[in-house]
Amino acid sequence: MDDESVEVTIASGMLIGEASADGAVRSFKGIPYAQPPVGALRWRPPQPAQSWSGPRNARAFGPCCTQEERPADSLGNFGREPQSEDCLFLNVWSGARDAGERRPVFVWFHGGGFFCGSGSLPIFEGTALARRGIVVVTINYRLGALGFLAHPELSRESEHGVSGNYGMLDQIAALQWVRDNIAAFGGDPYTVTICGQSAGSSSVNILTASPLARGLFHRAIGESGGSMSAPGRPGNGSLLRLTDVEKIGMRAQDHLGARALADLRAMPADEIVRRWPTDGMSRPWPNIDGWVVPRPLYDIFSEGAQNDVAVLTGANSFEGSTRPASASWEALQASLVTDFGVENARMIFDAYRGDGELYDVSRELAGHTIFNWQNWTWARLHAREHRTFAYNFLQVPPLPAGRTFDSQPSDKLGSYHTAEIPYVFGTLAARPWAWRDADHRLSETMMSYWVNFISTGDPNGTGLPQWPALTADAPSVLHLAGDEIAVAPVLSADKMAIWDTCMARLRATG
Repeated sequence: MDDESVEVTIASGMLIGEASADGAVRSFKGIPYAQPPVGALRWRPPQPAQSWSGPRNARAFGPCCTQEERPADSLGNFGREPQSEDCLFLNVWSGARDAGERRPVFVWFHGGGFFCGSGSLPIFEGTALARRGIVVVTINYRLGALGFLAHPELSRESEHGVSGNYGMLDQIAALQWVRDNIAAFGGDPYTVTICGQSAGSSSVNILTASPLARGLFHRAIGESGGSMSAPGRPGNGSLLRLTDVEKIGMRAQDHLGARALADLRAMPADEIVRRWPTDGMSRPWPNIDGWVVPRPLYDIFSEGAQNDVAVLTGANSFEGSTRPASASWEALQASLVTDFGVENARMIFDAYRGDGELYDVSRELAGHTIFNWQNWTWARLHAREHRTFAYNFLQVPPLPAGRTFDSQPSDKLGSYHTAEIPYVFGTLAARPWAWRDADHRLSETMMSYWVNFISTGDPNGTGLPQWPALTADAPSVLHLAGDEIAVAPVLSADKMAIWDTCMARLRATG
């Protein structure tokens, strides 16, 4: 295939991509969707990408955003990627042969706790989904301190009087780029679905509530993540308020030895990331700023004030399996008191204490509060006003025996956090594991469900087990497990009710 067949011209200039071996899918990588957020543009909203002259090579991914390194044994570690503060790039896969095809568009936001990750990991490779008739887009967005620092001086610079949430603004800028440019790749700017996992799913949850993103997408998929908890508890599916994150920014400035914001802007990006305070309350995080995020997400969804889009969302059966176990029952109790208060801690502890060994219970509990309850609550609230489909993913991938991942033995991980991703993307081969026929069949089924939803707002289709929309009268979800796909109650419904009570109390006390 010659260069002409993989040429695309967008508003910024010409791109030269590459084609799959059979020529069915074209990919274009490392496309800038905004100006480099460096120098004076550090900690400012993204600015439109500048034009270039002549053809631009779009055969290689751009660098990922400056970030912390993942542990060597992490399930999310696929090897070191080039890093740079100049990182606002996206990637496109399309099987369309001309701009008039108008295929549905799927925009993917990676996970990584808002402090690591990229849109170029092998499990996000878009060829298999693009073969099914959609256009796939994956993006980078600013992370950690470079993406979410809030600071009083930054708020004074802003015409909106806010700071932080630069990573969220990057995602919105990428969606604006899609609106303005995706037709050149055969995509339909009026049929855009956003999707993400973990922090990417929390991002989708936020964007579904943000007035700044209204009209930029038409469907939303959230896998294992949300931000529905009462504000003020970072790491537990919660957002912080702007005043709180500004205080974090001031403490970090002191820790880094900077006298003023200008000193922070002059500091090398990797030094900021490397030297950033490591205590839990200093983790940069999206915030409720009154602009990108007007109010707590639970309140927005409870009032039906979110964006009018169909939603598909769910979580995995052992989301907490990769998280550290508590050292003792006493330590678990103490952490619950710190996070949720004495009365809630007692209720939660009593509900989980009899479920088994500490090792499993403490990890299950973490997964429920950080992930499972978030998606289940998002689904229930959204279903009051809009079409919603909910799932639980139960498949256990064939992890290699005798290995350790995220400091946990492979046989103790179950259906772990991130397990569903290669099934959705059709990228099982990205991991050299002994995948079974049932895994491949499940991947084919999940790709069909996801593509149907991306295309029509309904995952159902010919030959697929029926997936009913979630309603108050039928509060069931689709269980996804090998060849056993069936409608059933949400997993751990009794525990989800415990978290309902806990979060209601926290909201009531502010």
